[in-house]
Amino acid sequence: MSENIYFDYAASAPLDPRVAEVMDKVARLPGNPSSVHAPGRELRRRIDVARKQVAALIGGETGEIIFTSGATEANNHAVAGLYDLAVGTGKPGRILISPFEHASVSAAVRRLVEEKGAVVDLLPVGRDGLISAADVARLITPETAVVAVMWVNNILGTIQPIEEVGQAVAEARAARGRLGLPLFFHCDAVQAAGRLPIDVKAAGCDSLSLSAHKIYGPKGVGALWLRRGLAVKPLLVGGGQEETRRSGTENAAGIVGFGAAAEIAQAEMTKDSARAAELRRRLLDGVKNRSGWRVLTPEEKAVPNIVFIQHDREDGETLAVKLDAAGVAVSSGSACDAGHRQPSAAIRAVFGDRAATQGGTRISFGRFTTETDLDVLMAALN
Repeated sequence: MSENIYFDYAASAPLDPRVAEVMDKVARLPGNPSSVHAPGRELRRRIDVARKQVAALIGGETGEIIFTSGATEANNHAVAGLYDLAVGTGKPGRILISPFEHASVSAAVRRLVEEKGAVVDLLPVGRDGLISAADVARLITPETAVVAVMWVNNILGTIQPIEEVGQAVAEARAARGRLGLPLFFHCDAVQAAGRLPIDVKAAGCDSLSLSAHKIYGPKGVGALWLRRGLAVKPLLVGGGQEETRRSGTENAAGIVGFGAAAEIAQAEMTKDSARAAELRRRLLDGVKNRSGWRVLTPEEKAVPNIVFIQHDREDGETLAVKLDAAGVAVSSGSACDAGHRQPSAAIRAVFGDRAATQGGTRISFGRFTTETDLDVLMAALN
């Protein structure tokens, strides 16, 4: 393990030792979950338990969970599948999204534009980093096929009004009647799960994406919650696993680890949130007293575990390198954005091109962050 003190939980949370212990036991079991013999049946049983655990975290039904290789696959599956389900072989439809969606959503939408002629409408965003349900209702047209809004922004940590958005989509759908174009709502809940109570039915979404390694589970495992009754075309075909919705031999150890992480996250959400809120309070108090720094994450309507700050003389990447040299691991933005050295779409949408080009420091923390860790970070910021 790196000796650096870790403040990049939003990119990937550390694996909880309790999850690792469960995974290790399953990884040692032989067999294929699709096999009819006893070892195969045991793996299938454990996957079924994990499916219940993940469903319980978001208030969904067990049969609505599709395990994937991660949230990127889940987002791609949802965006492309719902668009095709709505439009079919008819004329191109429209897609309404926020300007700060994760790359796995925005790139999937771009592909639909390039390959199927879809038209994109962008929601306006305020200086508080929030969209409004009123704008969603205003911008939905008779040709809108899909609305996609992430629940918690992965850079700023802002919490979007998902239930209000879901209500606006439901009202627009009802106004169309049975003869109108189907209208679907997808939500990327990767940064919300385990940090906020989620009820997919109350949210009014048709699909929702999750990632195990954001909630102290393993990397390479995610899930797509798909509302019962939606026959979305699968991305992967073959052996017909996941009830033909996602073919490929299941990553049994990873899925079981995801289930364990989901169960722990649900049980310890209140405690984790309280600890994160206290760490955030100390961090904000310290940063505000240091010359040259400003906090871009709003104090209200944001999760407590993500804080994005900027320095008036240093760009974000330089800051991340300097802090790394000082023994502190932070991010200059989304790990996905940073991989292509692209300015953050979230920062650009809220604060403009100059702020996006400069970048900043995303400090994210969680279950295993200590007061001592925060002391080291604050000293490094000097």
